[in-house]
Amino acid sequence: MLGARIPVSESEYRLLERLVGRVEPGKPYTTEALARLTGLDRSQVEALARLLAEKGLLQLEERVSERYRLTEEAERYLREGFPEERLARLLAEHGGRMPVEEARRLLGGEFGIAMANASRKGWVRVESGEIVLAAEPPLVAEERRLLERLSRGERVSGDDLRMLRRRRLVEPVKEKATFITLEEPPEKLLGRVEVEVGALTRRMLETGEWRRVRLRRYNVAAEPPRLYPGRLHFFRQLIEHIRDVMKELGFVEVEEPPVELEFWNYDVLFQPQYHPARSPTDTFYLRQPREGEPPRELAEMVRRAHEEGLAGSRGWGYRWDPSRAARLILRSHTTAVSARVLAQRPRPPFRFFSIGRVYRVETVDPHHLPEFHQVDGIASEDGVSLRWLMGMLGELLERLGLREYRFRPAYFPFTEPSLEGYVRVGSQWLEVLGAGLFRPEMLAALGIDYPVAAWGMGIERLAMALYGLSDIRQLYSSDARFLSTIPSRWRLYAGAPV
Repeated sequence: MLGARIPVSESEYRLLERLVGRVEPGKPYTTEALARLTGLDRSQVEALARLLAEKGLLQLEERVSERYRLTEEAERYLREGFPEERLARLLAEHGGRMPVEEARRLLGGEFGIAMANASRKGWVRVESGEIVLAAEPPLVAEERRLLERLSRGERVSGDDLRMLRRRRLVEPVKEKATFITLEEPPEKLLGRVEVEVGALTRRMLETGEWRRVRLRRYNVAAEPPRLYPGRLHFFRQLIEHIRDVMKELGFVEVEEPPVELEFWNYDVLFQPQYHPARSPTDTFYLRQPREGEPPRELAEMVRRAHEEGLAGSRGWGYRWDPSRAARLILRSHTTAVSARVLAQRPRPPFRFFSIGRVYRVETVDPHHLPEFHQVDGIASEDGVSLRWLMGMLGELLERLGLREYRFRPAYFPFTEPSLEGYVRVGSQWLEVLGAGLFRPEMLAALGIDYPVAAWGMGIERLAMALYGLSDIRQLYSSDARFLSTIPSRWRLYAGAPV
């Protein structure tokens, strides 16, 4: 009956049609053989056969067999000769004997293998420091004959295969083959099926083919497929959003490469050379090149600031080492960029910021990475003060969608007074930035006689809280399934209340 027929696709039906008169029921055929018989691609035959097997129209069986193939070493021996064959030819060319050292020199690294195999086979012997040919040339290795037989597809005995494997001349290879068996003639199977199509075509109507096809049922309640159009990585989007906010606040972006002199990263910022952050356990030092050259005049002023003090300061009271300041590192904060900007002595009013990667020696875990991102800003204008700085930072945080924030006093080597900024994300208070006014002795070394406000903010820790992530490594994920869950969290920092 028509209702009892098995629905198949047009491609499956055409495969059955092509098998008519070409296959015998009950006989297994490989997919390669069926591809030759039908003129279809082997992968196409296998895919369609699996679909038909799922519908019970044919039997499908996968068989795994093992064969041996020649190794690269065996291929080379067949081309150039086995080591023992080469030794035998060499002796024959020299009258049947030659000094051991001369043969060693001519055969190079294969001399040991050649001697061992040739001696075992009784081809050569050693007399009074010379190698003597003990068999009549031409001498051909039995292994060569065995490999040639394998190359022709002939069988060799198990003992011979084990010998070839010991010499690493052959290696086993597992081959998988799919066998297909039809229990009934293809023409009978065609009577049990009907073509199922998604839509009627003009050709079907004109030829009457519509009478033997069945329209596929559609589930109108089914969800449509999800589409994930390409876009920026969510963490990159956050960084770009911060960059846009900084520009909206009137800041001009500056950039410097991440390889930096210790001078700009620490010394200019009035951080003493004995500070623990300047040890190899916290800072990455370059091996090659190891050093650069700080500007000479500025280096002298920095030395005075550290040793003697400037602008009323007593300094740190130690002997400043210029060679240490010349070492190259991976910058540990973007404040090094701000130091370079201030060394150019810009005249107020100005607002500058930098955003980029910084590096610190850390063990990778869910909360730490050896590289992360910071945004750093400096500004000087009429009325700049700690109160002004707190107001500007509050504006920045609110534009990032962070409505609840607070500040508290803190200490940093290069700012005084200093403060830390905290924001509330969900139920937690999170430290996100450090800020303050650059110290007078630091500015004096740079030749600056006006106040400069400065601040820096780590981005990864804030991003983890905003996106509700438990592992910092998720910020760099390339897993499309994970990334597809991120857009719903965009509103957290797009200006909406947290």
